[in-house]
Amino acid sequence: MFRAILIAVLSVALIGTGVFAYNEHQEKEALAISHENNYQRAFHQLAFHLDHMQDELGASLATNGLSNMTGSMAEVWRISSLAHSEMGELPMGLVPINKTEEYLSNVADFTHDVAIRDRADEPLTDDEYERLETFYEQAGEISADLRGVQADVLANDIRWTDIETELVANTDPGEGTAIDGIQQIDEKAKGFGENNWNDDTGFPVDVEERLANVVEDKEEFDEEEAVERAREFLNVADDTNAEISRLGEGIAYEGYKIYIEDPDGESNYAMDMTVRGGLPTWVMQDRPITETNISLNEASEIAADFLDERGFDDVELVDGKQYDSIGTFQFVPTANDARLYPDAIIMKVALDDGDIVGYKGTEYLANHRERHDLDPELELEEALDEVHENLEVREEHLAVIENQNGEEVLTYELYGTMNDDTYQLFINANDGVEEDVKRMQGAEPVYNAM
Repeated sequence: MFRAILIAVLSVALIGTGVFAYNEHQEKEALAISHENNYQRAFHQLAFHLDHMQDELGASLATNGLSNMTGSMAEVWRISSLAHSEMGELPMGLVPINKTEEYLSNVADFTHDVAIRDRADEPLTDDEYERLETFYEQAGEISADLRGVQADVLANDIRWTDIETELVANTDPGEGTAIDGIQQIDEKAKGFGENNWNDDTGFPVDVEERLANVVEDKEEFDEEEAVERAREFLNVADDTNAEISRLGEGIAYEGYKIYIEDPDGESNYAMDMTVRGGLPTWVMQDRPITETNISLNEASEIAADFLDERGFDDVELVDGKQYDSIGTFQFVPTANDARLYPDAIIMKVALDDGDIVGYKGTEYLANHRERHDLDPELELEEALDEVHENLEVREEHLAVIENQNGEEVLTYELYGTMNDDTYQLFINANDGVEEDVKRMQGAEPVYNAM
């Protein structure tokens, strides 16, 4: 009897020990995953911010307006500071990368000083403009190299926690690794030293609120009707499997989240839809796309046909880019020959088989309406007088955009070239103020793993 009781007690203790060990293992595993996710977030944000920093530096070179220069410089300062912080979040403490950090600090210091001073009284000197050009060129080199490292990380499923373990163990990361790639970037940044004059997709809340106002008087769709509308929008069979739930709190309108099974057995489609009106606002299919079998032009025609078949017959293609094996396109409606940028639709097409893998129509649904007063007060020639003297304008349109205060303004949309780069400028068609300037990106280069 005693023996039986002892065995029972020991068994319970053994089971308890096993449960404790299992729970402890699960907690460690969850902590390790969280640790890795934080590293991956910091690294990919770093790559994104360096790309963005170069764009803003380029925009500041082309601007001819004091307010836009201030905005660009302030944005570069903010981005360079974020990039500096993200670099510090990576497990690089045992690897010297001080030259890259020094470069980011120099960019932050320079742009901060320029942003806060009154350039009406103290315009950029020739030396400062040259310095800005140098920062821009250097940012492009670092960004391209970091994209190569990023391609290597993604292609080889590299874990930063494994790198951290190797560094702590004093293991040489060796050539061709992520650490080696970052060290090479730091070596390049070292060469920038003597030129640095050592002295940083959700939807905007207001769009959600506008959409809420648009749909408030529309008919409410129940879940069955919403799924039917989703299948119709994606052009899949009526019996295709689907799951639906309510969108969570925190958005201005009631909505559904719908998952539709892909007929080809690939990743399911995810769609957001308004409850009132049954309007699809966003669609995404997240699946591997490694081949390029159709051209960007063919993909743009597929995107245009998709929109036309769903009643968007008043839109035109204004921009198209290739990112790896995906074509991304921006369509806007027009009125009186003016492009209505606040009403833009974004489409993504897989270049392997031409499937629609992304749609964002929230801005169109929230903003599209009849506009009045689309006649410019300034002649085009007067607007051209406001353009930077080194920019050669090659194309122009009328366009409605939202300015920095969130107000719609009629502008002349100009495309020009300078220093082998293309810029998009918006000059107010009523008072000649430079409302915005952007450096246009070409097709995203394909970065091969090391």
